[in-house]
Amino acid sequence: MAQVANTYETFDAIGLREELSNKIWQITPEDTPFLALAGRTNVTTTFPEWQTDTLATPDTDNNQPEGNDWSYDAITPTTRVGNRTQISEKSFLISRTQEHTDKAGRKSELARETVKKSTELKTDMEVICLSNQASSAGSGNGATNRTLGGLRAWLQTNDDLGGGGSSGSYSNGVLAAATNGTQRALTKALIDAVMLSTTNAGGKPKVLMLSNYNKTVFSRFLDDADVVPLRKELGKGQATIVGAADAYLTDFGLLTTVPNTQMTRAGATIARNVYLLDPRMLSVGIFDDIAVRKPAITGDAEKRVINVEYTLIINNEAAHGVIADTYGISASS
Repeated sequence: MAQVANTYETFDAIGLREELSNKIWQITPEDTPFLALAGRTNVTTTFPEWQTDTLATPDTDNNQPEGNDWSYDAITPTTRVGNRTQISEKSFLISRTQEHTDKAGRKSELARETVKKSTELKTDMEVICLSNQASSAGSGNGATNRTLGGLRAWLQTNDDLGGGGSSGSYSNGVLAAATNGTQRALTKALIDAVMLSTTNAGGKPKVLMLSNYNKTVFSRFLDDADVVPLRKELGKGQATIVGAADAYLTDFGLLTTVPNTQMTRAGATIARNVYLLDPRMLSVGIFDDIAVRKPAITGDAEKRVINVEYTLIINNEAAHGVIADTYGISASS
């Protein structure tokens, strides 16, 4: 039907009120599972160090004669390693007028941005710790900054690499990054191989941390012919389709999967790695905890800087494993 002539409608009216919700809806993932898993330890220098050691290979020829005139084995010294602390920060500037203006969804712009930037800082820390970043002592006068060595660079004993990839290395206080290889799909065989290698080295991984896409690949292992199907009675009523797996009982213990959305958000350079982790053998070293700094006012605005100084402590890298160079974002990236 046609509109009646001279109908006064919203398109003609002047003075209609706007409607703006008094809520701000933010759904970006903010969980930081690696930081939660690793826990924290205090450090008091910009280059905290620790020592690692290994036992000798069992000697099957260890038999001695009666009345033996002893000789003495050489002592193998411990290995001394360390990581640099890194400063990460977020900053913002809010004008006095904007802070005092009546706003929808928040009373204080300063308070809202402080919470938001603090959360963003934690997600930065999450992906930096998981990264393939090399460590650096930096240099004076702000020419270069200190950087911590990321988890991918640390793991050398139990790293399964794509074609052309190579392990990172530690020498003279510097951790060099690994070289990426050709990407390939995550498979059950790769997890089994790294679990075996890590167990042989003395590690006891409990957690399989991986990107969201790799979690979906992991769940497809249920289709493998050599996977024993598990049945669970769901009771009467509506049926439930079970298409996911959250844990894998390997020959050497249970691995619980922890999908890490921040690995996906950070992109393929982070998401390409799948980690087998022993939470007892790593931590985040805190030199200065996350804090809000209030620089001096030099204009008609409020300044804020939120910063932290931290590092990654890997008690013994052989306790962990990594399946490197997987497709971590999609079936081809």
